[in-house]
Amino acid sequence: MRVTNSMISNSAAIHITNAKNKYLKYSEQYTSQQKIQRPSDDPTVAVRSLKLRTTYSQLTQYVDNNTKDALNWMDTTESAMSQAGELMTSLKGFLNQGDCDDLTVEDRKSVLSTLQQYVDSIFNECANADYAGRYLFTGYRTDTSLLFGTGKDDLAYKIKENFEYGSLVNVTSVIKGASYSQGTTGQQYVTDQAETTTAYRLQLAYKDCATSMTYDDNGTATTFNNIDIKFYSQTGADITTTVLGGANIATHLSTSSLTSRQVGDNEIVYLNDTGEVLMGKDVYARIQANQAEISVEYCKDKFEKGDIRPEMYFECVCKDNTNGKTIKYTEPEDQKIQYEINYSHAMAVNTQARDAFSTDIYRNIDYIRQTIEAVDEVETKISDCKKMISNTTNPTEKKALQSLQSTLEDERKLRVSVMSQAFGMGLTMVDKTQAKLDIAIADLGAKYNRTQLTYDKLLDTRLDTEQKMSDNEGVDISDVYIGLAQATNLYQASLSTTSKILGNTLLDYI
Repeated sequence: MRVTNSMISNSAAIHITNAKNKYLKYSEQYTSQQKIQRPSDDPTVAVRSLKLRTTYSQLTQYVDNNTKDALNWMDTTESAMSQAGELMTSLKGFLNQGDCDDLTVEDRKSVLSTLQQYVDSIFNECANADYAGRYLFTGYRTDTSLLFGTGKDDLAYKIKENFEYGSLVNVTSVIKGASYSQGTTGQQYVTDQAETTTAYRLQLAYKDCATSMTYDDNGTATTFNNIDIKFYSQTGADITTTVLGGANIATHLSTSSLTSRQVGDNEIVYLNDTGEVLMGKDVYARIQANQAEISVEYCKDKFEKGDIRPEMYFECVCKDNTNGKTIKYTEPEDQKIQYEINYSHAMAVNTQARDAFSTDIYRNIDYIRQTIEAVDEVETKISDCKKMISNTTNPTEKKALQSLQSTLEDERKLRVSVMSQAFGMGLTMVDKTQAKLDIAIADLGAKYNRTQLTYDKLLDTRLDTEQKMSDNEGVDISDVYIGLAQATNLYQASLSTTSKILGNTLLDYI
């Protein structure tokens, strides 16, 4: 075959171009330390790189944002609940101290003040805690505080509160009682002396309840009066008629009445000022026999600063008396705030207040306050009676006053006994509420540990993905350096050889 100069020239140009491309390839890899600069350099590497980068981006979102934020949320929640648990432990110590017989009323008032401070701390500092401006224990309403920040006189609620049959507690109350009245005989004071009565009590979440409420019920003005109590079987069947059995429900009684806490065997008494429902023994027996669940609907208005918002715990209807607007709230259960902490793996990070903080805490402390005030009142009467005895010279009046003093001292013993019972009930209450809180902490701890394991796994997976990305996109710098040196030598050799070949002409052969 005849080889022409053009053939040599074309072939040399091709080899020079190939050598130059090879030199450019290694030069770019050496300076960028990347295998490819554009998808066309190696489509397989490019496609794999896109998939790995997408995976890495998702892992970074889970590790640096979702999972870390979830852990921080649960950390803050656990800290608030643990602090509440420590406060409850301190509560038990002061309740035991208040139950001591040697304390004076002033000492017990001091104990009560401390108890109230602890309860305020539990709800204001722990249950009302927030994380990054979002309230921890309010379910989906993270922008709304658990407690009223100010007093609310313009809101009225109809609240539905549910109880189990085991929620009924046997309480002893002091009824009647003698008071000084000029001209009263000693025998009359004896007749009026205080007595004790027992009943089974449901303590509502609020005191100073309203007697009625008118609200808009789907376009119809509806008035709810007093209280509505219903009973249900374990299967959900309405057994109100069976349980009540003709019982008389007396409503709107106030504890200011001397006999307001006296309950007949087949009677239910509602004390709206103290927020209590008292039941007689026959009603209680039917409730226990049917293991009935209890639903109580009642009204509450005029909230004080620090009161719990009813919608955070109960199904309720809220009427804003300023604008007339009515809002219905469903029972706030299973309001889970979830974080996606891994592929198709969501974790609920929140704990609702109703699952961790029982309203029994402050209601029982309020009951203790009532019993302390009752003892203080009778002691004041005794002190006044002693002064009158020392100041009178009338034998008949003096004898009557001595009879009054004796009667009041007997009443004091009864009220001290009831007060002691209240402190004992407070201890039982703290044990139950602390057990409830411990369950919530344990549940949160399990979720935290699971999230932490996921976080650690994501860190390992992200590290593996980084290595795969490096293997797929990166180059071995020593191999690239050798290749670059070879490409340089090849390019220089091709230039040198071509210049020698193409430099010859026909005259060189003549």
